[in-house]
Amino acid sequence: MRFSLRQSVLATLFCGCLVLTSVCNQSFAQQQTLNRGFTIKADIAATGEERAAQKSLWVLDATFKPMRMVRMDLTDPKTGKKEKTLVWYIVYKCVLRPIERPSDKDEFTPENAEVPPPGPALFVPEITLITNDNGQQKIYPNQILPEAEAIINKRERREFKNAVDIIGELPTVTPADSKEEHAIYGVCVWTGVDPSTDYFTLLFSGLSNGYKIVDGSDGKKLTLRKVLVQQYWRPGDEFGQQEQEFRPKGNPYWVYLPDDPQMAAKMKKELKIDDSAKPTP
Repeated sequence: MRFSLRQSVLATLFCGCLVLTSVCNQSFAQQQTLNRGFTIKADIAATGEERAAQKSLWVLDATFKPMRMVRMDLTDPKTGKKEKTLVWYIVYKCVLRPIERPSDKDEFTPENAEVPPPGPALFVPEITLITNDNGQQKIYPNQILPEAEAIINKRERREFKNAVDIIGELPTVTPADSKEEHAIYGVCVWTGVDPSTDYFTLLFSGLSNGYKIVDGSDGKKLTLRKVLVQQYWRPGDEFGQQEQEFRPKGNPYWVYLPDDPQMAAKMKKELKIDDSAKPTP
């Protein structure tokens, strides 16, 4: 009798462990399904000051897969012949999350003068790659290469849209605890990047409508836009380039920069770029 009771207790504990394990596995599997390799994410979307200053503020919850490079046979538009081309690219996912608004404010809370938008909010991304080596910067705008995009989509097993095809209204709001996401998926592509590049930065504009109006150095008003910044380093050389060499320098973070990519690239102090400081792998 005592032995049977002991067996019953052990069986109950065993069944309880199985149920707990099953629940944990389901939760993990659900999270993995939503992530699908999108592991690079900004720490914070909007501060309380930003929410108070701009009533219509929206910020897309953007996540990225690691930076990639792949050699492709692409058609040269001048010759019409296929040529081996090294393509750098990154794919991303954007979800619109609800933003909690402050219930009150005081005379010290800044507020931007807002003009009501003429229509629905639009997602119009602009992604710029900036190399930073030996005190020199080179700017590479995101390219539209349908031939390369088809190869990338096949490799990534999903349809990612370029910066033109993805333009449209913002996705439906997805609550943080939702089991399904209303996401949009994009790809950024570059060719001809300096093969000797060790340090580079990606600027993602269009992920938010956040802005600030400040006094410029010439005394005129200057509009700054909320931009997501991700820095990288590549501990390799121009020979035998491999995508495993791409290493992010910390997490992406938000800053306010001018609309002009060249002006933004010159703001090295604002971007906190330090070419001489080699990051820890």
